[in-house]
Amino acid sequence: MTIGHYVYLYRSSPYGPVKYVGYGMSVERAISHVGRSHNPDLRTWLEVGSFDLTVAGPYRDEHEAKCVEAALISALAPEFNVAVGDGPKFVPLGVPPELSDRPAMPPLSLADIGRATGGALLVYLAPGDLLSDGRKKFDPAHPDDDVIREQTEGVWDLGRHRNEWLDRPGTAPKILLGIHGRNVEHRFIAAAAEIDPARWFAKDLEVPARKRWKVPLAEPVHLDAHGLRGRRVSNVRFGQFSSRLHIWVDGDGIVRHPPPKATAEKGSA
Repeated sequence: MTIGHYVYLYRSSPYGPVKYVGYGMSVERAISHVGRSHNPDLRTWLEVGSFDLTVAGPYRDEHEAKCVEAALISALAPEFNVAVGDGPKFVPLGVPPELSDRPAMPPLSLADIGRATGGALLVYLAPGDLLSDGRKKFDPAHPDDDVIREQTEGVWDLGRHRNEWLDRPGTAPKILLGIHGRNVEHRFIAAAAEIDPARWFAKDLEVPARKRWKVPLAEPVHLDAHGLRGRRVSNVRFGQFSSRLHIWVDGDGIVRHPPPKATAEKGSA
């Protein structure tokens, strides 16, 4: 018996779906499931039907092989695997591992978001490395909560809403959403944070040189308000100019900015 570190796949046929992914220190370990597997569902399936068995390896060590096993289980979701494996998993970009089920949920429209939050301000988190003022941009491959918070809270071209939100605070957005995704079809909520309504347009939030404002976030800041972080969004479009890098939708699900007749500029984000 050759000792090594192997990963094996059971399929119903050479090109059929993967039914089980396993790890063993020998090829014989893969074969041993037939007739005496500790997994009752797998054992029953092997006893009553034909199957195809393939093996990869040997790998350098147990750790390397188990990383491959875990990655395959997370990507293929085999019917008879109960444990998720011991190693890094495939997870959606930009979403913490514990929220990896969120992107598979139905996408949310602007109307859905408005009604779910009582009113929201959506801002566009553009891809890249650094903002023009030197702040880091959100990196979906390595989501950092501090970076996400700093980029999401701004600064934004919100001055046009100042009088209305101060005079009628009940109409102002309640939740700030950072939206990421270069393509409209693949956008998701990178952060969802509660807004502190008492601090809209506080002096310390203004960046006079740019005529921009930060959004006042409620402390302590949590980035999963209403369980929205990681959810996909549908048909959320931003424009090229600073006034079109945010969207305001009210609690009735009505888009208040940009104005109804304003269409996204050609080549909008």
